[in-house]
Amino acid sequence: MVQFPSRLLFEVAADCPYVDRPFSLAPSEWGPALPPLSELDGTVPFAEVYVAWNEQGLYVAAQIPKDGPLVGNRRRPASGDGMQLWVDTRPEQSGYRATQYCHHFVILPRVPGSDEPLAWQQNIRRAWGRPPLCNPEEIKVEMQRAEGYYLLRVGLDTEVLNGFPLQADQQIGFNYLVHDTAAGRQLWSCPPQVPYDRNPPFWGRLRLVR
Repeated sequence: MVQFPSRLLFEVAADCPYVDRPFSLAPSEWGPALPPLSELDGTVPFAEVYVAWNEQGLYVAAQIPKDGPLVGNRRRPASGDGMQLWVDTRPEQSGYRATQYCHHFVILPRVPGSDEPLAWQQNIRRAWGRPPLCNPEEIKVEMQRAEGYYLLRVGLDTEVLNGFPLQADQQIGFNYLVHDTAAGRQLWSCPPQVPYDRNPPFWGRLRLVR
């Protein structure tokens, strides 16, 4: 008998703490990592993901176990190492299809021919509306390699996030996908068999708190 995915039985929400200078702190100092919701569907998470916000934008960090080389694939990002983010700055206005407030970002820790991380924004398929695509250089990315893991930090400024709220007590739609050549894929708010890449209802919510 096929078991219905537990993550589809309730609305996923988590606190996103206010941090004045996220890039100057270890992500563990932002606040607790996002809850490992994949455990509800019997999948053991391998990465820890942290979020924070302030008036300048939204920040995401992922600590990902890794002993071997980092492999980045520009044409098929999910087949290599990295992280993808979906952000909806006005979730109360989004229906089953993405709007001009829905964003998709791809972050790779390394690509062939470079030792620097790479990030870009791309359009969401079948969207009702689309935000302006930002210049990749507007996405702040840092990658640190350590024994047994690597750390990705991403800063999405208000200029990058169309309609980003600037006050506490608001909510934004959010989902992440961490992909690893050895460990596989880790999704936050939904199981992989649903069209999470284009349908905002499958994304969770982040509560902006102070």
